[in-house]
Amino acid sequence: MTIFEAHRLIPWEEGTLRLSSLTEENGSLLASGERFRLCLPLDMKDKLAKCVGKKISILRTDEGYCTRVLDRGDAVD
Repeated sequence: MTIFEAHRLIPWEEGTLRLSSLTEENGSLLASGERFRLCLPLDMKDKLAKCVGKKISILRTDEGYCTRVLDRGDAVD
């Protein structure tokens, strides 16, 4: 498996991945999928921990991040 450098979303950019793991590195949260990693704020850890193994989409807005689960029947609290 090849992992590329973690990508930090810019405002109004969306990243979609099947979340395989979460790790902390240099004060950030790394959300890893099959082909890439997203660099996110640490305060998203508890919410995303419930989504490991699921396909998710994260949208960065001007005021923060919005997360949705794309697997049928699942939702993020």
